[in-house]
Amino acid sequence: MPELPEVETVRLQLLHKVAGKRIKNVTIMNPKTVNSDPTFAERLSGQTLEHIDRIGKLMIFSFKKKPDLFLLVHLKMTGQFFFVDREGITGGGHSMTESDTRELPGKHTRVAFHFTDKSTLYFNDMRKFGYIKIATATEVTLARSKYGEEPIHDTFDRELFASRLKKRKTTIKAALLDQSFIAGLGNIYVDETLFRAAVRPTRRADRVTKTEALAIAEHSGAVMRHAISVGGTTFQHFVDTEGDTGNYTNYLQVFGKQNTPCPICQTIIKKSRVAGRGTHYCPQCQK
Repeated sequence: MPELPEVETVRLQLLHKVAGKRIKNVTIMNPKTVNSDPTFAERLSGQTLEHIDRIGKLMIFSFKKKPDLFLLVHLKMTGQFFFVDREGITGGGHSMTESDTRELPGKHTRVAFHFTDKSTLYFNDMRKFGYIKIATATEVTLARSKYGEEPIHDTFDRELFASRLKKRKTTIKAALLDQSFIAGLGNIYVDETLFRAAVRPTRRADRVTKTEALAIAEHSGAVMRHAISVGGTTFQHFVDTEGDTGNYTNYLQVFGKQNTPCPICQTIIKKSRVAGRGTHYCPQCQK
């Protein structure tokens, strides 16, 4: 599943492609993707895309002179975007391969946005878990309220994070995966954050010291900001909207490194299952 750095990469690059474009019409191949909304295509036809925002892994599309009209978009496990214009095809999302671009729309295409300049934005989703939903301003506010703060921002309150962590009765890994507690961290970046903070994923969150909690807050933001700067990771063949694979895999220290030496102490990296997810850690460095 694409994580925050991957979704942010897609958001930024897609923004440059579609901002200011006017929707001529919309083709819906799978009604479930648009929340089975019978008015979806009609309500968007003639609207001009203005901006793409994001909270966690949820993208929020807004429209010019339409303060109460938004699209909430989530790629989920296998969502992909393909933008097609005179210059060619560019895409981003999960598991993008060359075969996906040979025929658009294809068998996995769920929605197509046709713009007045004859370019098209396709949403593909093999597993059909992703969604594109029309929302009001109130619904967007409600959606935002379900997410915690994002550690990538300078305004992230580390002291408040540390104090709230003391109230969590789960493992530290489960706490960090909870999007309502802290937004944006997925499996890859939680493992990398905890390694850098020297905290074992199985530790009880309420037993993590304040010093450790502040280190987790600092490293979680730093890890994701670095990943965004280099385009994310290439797991599951992630490709951004320019067709470039992310290369944060070059900087991973524990994720996917089981049975190899720790880059710090040379102890063999272990893999276990924590919070229902494959989890990587160094038994020596992470106490």
